[in-house]
Amino acid sequence: MKLDTHVHTHHSGDATVFPFNHFMRESYNTPESVYATARRRGMDLIVVTDHDQISGALALGNGPDVLVGCEVTAEFTDLDLCVHLNVIDITPSQHAEIQRLRVDIRELLPYLRYQGIYTSLNHVASGINGPLTGAHVAAILPWVDALEVINGTRLPQQNRTALCVAQAAGKHMIAGSDSHTGRGIGRTWTEVPGARTREEFLSGLRAGRAVPGGQHGGRATMISDFTRFAGNFWLEAIANTASKPGHWRGYAQTFGGILGLPVVPLVMAGAFMHFVHEQRFNRDLLYELVARPERTLAAVPGLAA
Repeated sequence: MKLDTHVHTHHSGDATVFPFNHFMRESYNTPESVYATARRRGMDLIVVTDHDQISGALALGNGPDVLVGCEVTAEFTDLDLCVHLNVIDITPSQHAEIQRLRVDIRELLPYLRYQGIYTSLNHVASGINGPLTGAHVAAILPWVDALEVINGTRLPQQNRTALCVAQAAGKHMIAGSDSHTGRGIGRTWTEVPGARTREEFLSGLRAGRAVPGGQHGGRATMISDFTRFAGNFWLEAIANTASKPGHWRGYAQTFGGILGLPVVPLVMAGAFMHFVHEQRFNRDLLYELVARPERTLAAVPGLAA
């Protein structure tokens, strides 16, 4: 059985990157479109992992092929730093407690361990979370079950770093598309060979029998996603104008979209520069992990397992 373990919908809220956070969504996928696309592309199980929300996952009901998941923004108190943790097969009450605790990763990780919640560290070699160092990674590793070793939006070398860390630490290896548009849904996945039911899949996942597979990301996929974001933004503007012709928001979106057309080439250039930064971050993290192994979890008090 296959599962794309990392997918977003519009329930993830507003975009997190400035200045897009003022007028664009983090995703324009609907839970229903994620379900239909993933099934069409060969996924046997479906999970929605929105940022700090489970409303998108709950919208799909409690069918035998649906799991409730979340991508949790776990923060290091007093540091401009967070990590993204995927939690799979959680209840609403667990989600509420996770959201209460996530502002301090030192409190969150023990709770996840105590509850037996399957937890993975997502896109570890990406700089989008802040100045993550080898010491932070070393401190987190004892507390998580798995690392996301194929992320469908990250460069192959970043995913290779995650793979090497997982192998060195003896962690499970999973994969997910991290799709914020429809492009990547179900094109990166985690498979548990021989599983025939939801319960057998989860049992195999916890036993470490999962096999990651599918596509990596890169500049071309990011440019494709940016194009889809722009198209979805304009479609939403048109729909808002048509459904509420007397409201200013739809007209403002449409007018803003037209004014923003000349900026599109700059956005494409930004995609290139983003991955230049990602390559450098990946290189620096490798240096921390390999060339300076003496920097361990002692640098992050309170996370000793």
